Amino acid sequence: MTILQREAELDELVRLVGMDALPTTDRLLMQAAKMIREDFLHQNAFDDRDTYTSLPKQFRLLTLVLHYYDEARPALAGGTPLDKLLALEVMDEIAKAKLIAEDKLEDFDEIQRHITEEIKALPLE
Repeated sequence: MTILQREAELDELVRLVGMDALPTTDRLLMQAAKMIREDFLHQNAFDDRDTYTSLPKQFRLLTLVLHYYDEARPALAGGTPLDKLLALEVMDEIAKAKLIAEDKLEDFDEIQRHITEEIKALPLE
């Protein structure tokens, strides 16, 4: 909720001056909020795997998005360029995670490992 509330506050500023005027920390927060809205909250009624989602799967999906944000913030503060954090291959895996079958929740662990590995592998500048 805090991420989405902060996004709402920043949204007006983005409309006035553009996304590029925001500090990189706020741009990362905007990306995390977008992931929460599009990858977690948005549901596809035409896909059986996304029409109904159990609480454990919802929890795992939200945890995945928050794990990305929690790993990316210190990397950004440590000098990792924002564009590298936003272009990780694992971002596609996060976006598609809502399609993981209810009986395959262990797949979330693998994506979480990918997030950590890809962020740690990024060069500092």
